[in-house]
Amino acid sequence: MNNAARTIARNASVMMASQVVTWGLALIATIVVPRYLGAAGIGKYQLAVSLWMIMAIFITFGMDTLLTKEISRDPSRLSVLFSTSVLLRTVIFLVSFVLMVVYAQLVNYPQETKNVIYIIGLARFFWQIAAACKASLQGLERMEFMSLGDIVSSTFSTIVAITLLLRGYGLLPVAAVEVGTALVSLGIQFLALNRLQKLKLQFELSSVGRMLKSSAPYMMLSGFMVAYSQIDVVVISLLVSEKQIGWYSAALRLTGTFVFIPTVLMAALLPASSRMHKSAPDDLQKLMSKSFDLLLLSCIPIGLGVMSIANPLIVFLYGSDFANGGPILAIMGIVVIFFSINMLVGQFFISSDRQHVWVIVMAVATVVTIPLDFVLVPWCQSVFGNGAFGGALSFLVTEGGMVTFGLIMLPKGMLDWKNGWFALRVTIAGLAMTAVVWQLRGLHIAIPIAVGIVVYVTAILALRVISPDDWAVLKSLGSEAFRRLRRAKARPPAIRQPID
Repeated sequence: MNNAARTIARNASVMMASQVVTWGLALIATIVVPRYLGAAGIGKYQLAVSLWMIMAIFITFGMDTLLTKEISRDPSRLSVLFSTSVLLRTVIFLVSFVLMVVYAQLVNYPQETKNVIYIIGLARFFWQIAAACKASLQGLERMEFMSLGDIVSSTFSTIVAITLLLRGYGLLPVAAVEVGTALVSLGIQFLALNRLQKLKLQFELSSVGRMLKSSAPYMMLSGFMVAYSQIDVVVISLLVSEKQIGWYSAALRLTGTFVFIPTVLMAALLPASSRMHKSAPDDLQKLMSKSFDLLLLSCIPIGLGVMSIANPLIVFLYGSDFANGGPILAIMGIVVIFFSINMLVGQFFISSDRQHVWVIVMAVATVVTIPLDFVLVPWCQSVFGNGAFGGALSFLVTEGGMVTFGLIMLPKGMLDWKNGWFALRVTIAGLAMTAVVWQLRGLHIAIPIAVGIVVYVTAILALRVISPDDWAVLKSLGSEAFRRLRRAKARPPAIRQPID
């Protein structure tokens, strides 16, 4: 357990340091790009991304999760697993691209929207190969190379996209930047993977069949997850307008930046928890319990804080053209909390080879969200003049239901009364912060944020939420992340650095 904890802490700190950099870069792009493209332009872009994320369900076919789990258990199979995955992704992508062209023609999207869809589709192919590299690196628990790829590709994307916008280019060139970004990421991840373990192309017909069969449950799970998260955008495009997709997308993009902590934690946990399930199942409960506490400690203040300042925050970042995204972002603040918990619970079921449980949960959520969207989107359009708000409400209902059923389905004893007592105190601290921030939301955006941080930390200390052991873990994570961040600043990233 101690070795696993150190490995998780190391990988989490590596990714946290990189996330600080990539989060800052993404935030810059998130602020600047919508201001130049406008709500309608962002709506077209988000629609293309959402369509390809849904199509990627079949292209990926659950192979990312399988690669990480299998390689973490037997690194010697890396070349066979990687080669087979790349071959399958290429074949399925070619079929998917043809189907997407047919769909775009049948729905009769505007020509510019079609062009964006085709460009993002090309980028999606390179992202698919990069994803296979990242899943393999994750299985080897060498997250530093994943982080390097994220930093360099995010830097490339931000600089090039903003430069094009400042020089007067529009939506299509900015969309084309996604192709270059995917190629940059792919190059770094592939070179790193090849250095760690020399890759050999090993295609075996029997390996193809085994991979498809073994990946199918993960494909179903990821399929439901993606369809569930992206179907709102498609429904909004069919029932209202691309501008409202822009409002929804602005809130969705910000929400994505606010879940970087649980994303980092889950990426570090999967290989370790998968291995622990086989070698030390008793320690898995301790890991789950501690992860639950640390997750709540971070996601509750973020979620409640976003909810409290949603309206002024979205106008401050994007401008008045996106003002109607404020109520959407407020709902998404609560979704951040539910979503983070669901990530942890789902990760547990996957690492313990019980992914079928979470497939059922995701299947029910997906089935429920579609009729909810078709009811809530037009109703909110009629009542509030904001159909996209209905998509956010649908998201809130289903995420809340998933939290409830997910926690119920956990094995008995996985979480106990101590976790409940911890959650109650963290929630009280978060509500105290919310009450103060709400009163200050009319001031400059920096003031309620700064005061909210002070109030939350003070409440956490007053309620004695964090134990000495937790302080030690947090200190270790923070020190390691800070050390690596300083090292990253001190020298330019290069793929040919010695491997630690």
